[in-house]
Amino acid sequence: MTNSNEIIIAIMGPTGSGKSNIIDMLSNGHTHWSGSTLKSVTTKVRSTTAKIPIGSGEQKITLVDTPGFDDTTKSDTEILEMIAEWMADTHRKKTELTGIMYLHRITDNRLAGTPHRNLKMFGKLCGDGPNVGKKVMFVTTMWDKLQGDSAKLRMGQKRQGELKQYWDPMMKLGAQTAEFNNTREAAIELASRIIRQEAAGGVTLLQEELVDLNRPLNETQAAQTLYSQFQTLLAQHRATLVDLERAAKGANDASMVADLNAECYDQRYLIKR
Repeated sequence: MTNSNEIIIAIMGPTGSGKSNIIDMLSNGHTHWSGSTLKSVTTKVRSTTAKIPIGSGEQKITLVDTPGFDDTTKSDTEILEMIAEWMADTHRKKTELTGIMYLHRITDNRLAGTPHRNLKMFGKLCGDGPNVGKKVMFVTTMWDKLQGDSAKLRMGQKRQGELKQYWDPMMKLGAQTAEFNNTREAAIELASRIIRQEAAGGVTLLQEELVDLNRPLNETQAAQTLYSQFQTLLAQHRATLVDLERAAKGANDASMVADLNAECYDQRYLIKR
């Protein structure tokens, strides 16, 4: 049997996108998890309970804070292992996720590099099941930073449209989108919309692979995507180092050549992790 009465909302997204901040607002001051910089604050999967007003009453919810795949102290592999362990344990207990908020800063100039990799990883983690899609809400944050400046607001709206191109596959499966202006009322509305969606059934692809299919983590699609992304980045970085080494040798700079050789050694070590 599934614990269908329990409301569990996981908050995911890049470091600095406001995951802990939304939880602080929903907990109404009972947690103080958010930081003031883009340095990773969430270094492990953690949860708290909160009560939010729904209609004429209150609804108890469990909020799950997850570290981003661009954590400043842990590798992407370590982050995936932590999230996978929590999601597998949840599924084994027959406890369904009510919803997942995936956050993205609207102030980011473009979706490239790490944020893009984060989003691809999230897609492989969720899978393409229709019930899972309905559990997802893509939330753009930091809209309060643009208030009072019409040019910045127009740019934010343009970025929102660009982001929807990346979100489109999951939107076609029922995913919602929302804007967050950094108020408790807005945070409550986000949680309420997820609860009202009532996406019954459905487990994420990662949960299905780990628990139902009993696959090791390194054989899941999320892990394979992470490995593929790392190989691409490593190849690009090595190509850059080779070019720089040629330039250093041409300039007869022995110190720079030594530094580049050391960095190449570090990259060979990383691929073995």
